[in-house]
Amino acid sequence: MSEERRLHPLSWLFATAQSVRGLIVPLIVLLLASGGSNYELLAAVFVIPATASAVLQYIVFRYQLAEDELIVRDGVLTRRERHIPYARIQNIDLVRNPLHRMLNVALVRIETASGDKPEAVIRVLSIDAIDDMRSCVFRDRRDAASQAPATTQHPRADIVLQLGSPELMRLGIVSNKGLVVVSAALGLLWQQGQWWDPEDLVEPYLDSEWVAETLSNTPVATGAIALALVVLGAILVLRVLSIAWFLVQLHGFTLRRRDGNIRAEYGLFTKISRSIPASRVQSLTAIESPLHRWFGRQSIEIRTVGGGGDDPSIGPENAAPTAKSQWLAPMVATARVPELLKEVLPQVEIEAVTWTPIAKRAWLRILRRWLVVVGGGALLVAVLSSSWTAVLVWSASGSLISLAHARLYAKHAGYSLMPWGIAFKSGWWDRTTKIVRYSKIQTIERGETPFDRRTGMASVRIDTAGAERIGHTIDIPFLDADVATAVAQRISDESSQHAFRW
Repeated sequence: MSEERRLHPLSWLFATAQSVRGLIVPLIVLLLASGGSNYELLAAVFVIPATASAVLQYIVFRYQLAEDELIVRDGVLTRRERHIPYARIQNIDLVRNPLHRMLNVALVRIETASGDKPEAVIRVLSIDAIDDMRSCVFRDRRDAASQAPATTQHPRADIVLQLGSPELMRLGIVSNKGLVVVSAALGLLWQQGQWWDPEDLVEPYLDSEWVAETLSNTPVATGAIALALVVLGAILVLRVLSIAWFLVQLHGFTLRRRDGNIRAEYGLFTKISRSIPASRVQSLTAIESPLHRWFGRQSIEIRTVGGGGDDPSIGPENAAPTAKSQWLAPMVATARVPELLKEVLPQVEIEAVTWTPIAKRAWLRILRRWLVVVGGGALLVAVLSSSWTAVLVWSASGSLISLAHARLYAKHAGYSLMPWGIAFKSGWWDRTTKIVRYSKIQTIERGETPFDRRTGMASVRIDTAGAERIGHTIDIPFLDADVATAVAQRISDESSQHAFRW
């Protein structure tokens, strides 16, 4: 066993900053309430205890790189000793803000399949110490990769994908991250509402007589054009903010395959480095919105069983710790998708997939669902407007849209049982394709609702380790009952012939 190791000598500085950052709002309130002069009180109440706690954590924290496990010891009054086998570690992720990079250190998050949060958060280690840790953790996997057949080997540090500014700008256009920026700004203004009153901005427009006079003197056409320009301007602003978000959060996005692992690095101010064993990817999802198709692009998401796998586009080190998915490729040319998937999962040949459609009568089931919604909407329109013309327009347009949606959904939905796993595609406006290998399947379920039994249909649902909290990894609806039975049995037989591996 190796000797016990400590955190980096400056780890207390980062722990203090983390604690103080969480108290930033009380600090601002106290500073303003005291007229900006009580700095000694601020230090005594907030900074000194946070610093003392951080120094104490540095003194008691130890970790050890044993032969086949990582041992972490911490705690003052209650001592804790955690043993984390290397074989159970899913990810070793790094977070590096500008100060981290200046001092050549990083925050380390070690993730396993044990829960929603990282198994261990080590704040902070030097880059050399992290390299030693990664070398020990991934040693056996590196040896296994070197012994693999030549057809599945990859260069030791092969760059699989790089995203430049043009690709990130396209990603910003197809995404709605601008809403996140607006929400954050509104939250900040709300917190400071006692010093800045939002009503001051709209007070001139709150006079009902002024509003009535303005509307009465504005032609309908002019008002419609003005409204359209306002909506268009709002959309444009949101897209610009979304582009700025991704240019900062995913700056320099680089995806590498190294010794059987996938490593993603990105970030302008805070650098993130995520490492995932390719063999432990549970499922893969390709997302394609209308704007994606316009640019000839797709977004590829992978799901693992490690805790804290937050969306890389979020960036902050503690954001969304309960999520288990992350981007493999936030934006990639559609023509490159088969090549990219082969780099990560060599056995998956998406270009060889042949799709089997769902039941021919599925569109009728979908149409009935939507006609119920249209009927409810028509009743509401009748109550609110008392106009039969409005009811007829709503009913006719709603029925046509429902018919088009039902037909298009049934046309684009399909599944495929391949030698390596199952693929399922759905949606016609926003299209998704999900892929699961047989060796990752945990449960297979054949289900029938009362409506399914009435129409002789059934659905097949598949879950992997760390499956969705709501829904299933793959849910194939609207299959003929006998087809659903055969599909479930085929998947069960194939899964039993493939050894389950995390």
